[in-house]
Amino acid sequence: MLVKEVIAEVMRMTGRPDVAEQCAGQPEDNGEADRMQRAMLLCLNAVADELARGYFPVSDRQTLTPSQGKIYYTSFTRMPYRVRAVRRKGRSVPFRAYPKYIECGEGSAEVEYEYIPERLTLSDEFAFPHPSVGHTLVEYGVAAEYMLIAGDVGRARFWEEKYRAEIDRQLSLLPAHGNIPPRRWI
Repeated sequence: MLVKEVIAEVMRMTGRPDVAEQCAGQPEDNGEADRMQRAMLLCLNAVADELARGYFPVSDRQTLTPSQGKIYYTSFTRMPYRVRAVRRKGRSVPFRAYPKYIECGEGSAEVEYEYIPERLTLSDEFAFPHPSVGHTLVEYGVAAEYMLIAGDVGRARFWEEKYRAEIDRQLSLLPAHGNIPPRRWI
């Protein structure tokens, strides 16, 4: 599904099917439809950022070779916002994160990190990197953000409640990680 189609669905959900049809039709210079589309695109990118940072982290691993013991963030294929671990030959290596690089000593290292998905445009294919995040969850979030921006606080609250409930539902479906102590017989 294209980002433009996701935004058109949000327009229908928020009671603006007329604008959704204008956006889906021929590319005309329609001021209101274009403003709405741009605003919803900003909301969509903000929701994707919130989901990746707060609820459904997206991670990647990459093998890099440090220069003078430093791996600069610009050498990653995606911009990391949190480095989880650095390993050499399967063993964890101590590292220190700085604003522009991580310091981990010499030698090739595998870095596991969390990143924010790239900013989307209207013509991009919408696919959030985490399998739990689908169109419905993002549509609820975009609707909540847009209604807040538009000044309709009552409808913003309605969509925000649906959005938070869907986040909680998706989080409850994820497997629980942790240590359950064995049962002890007295």
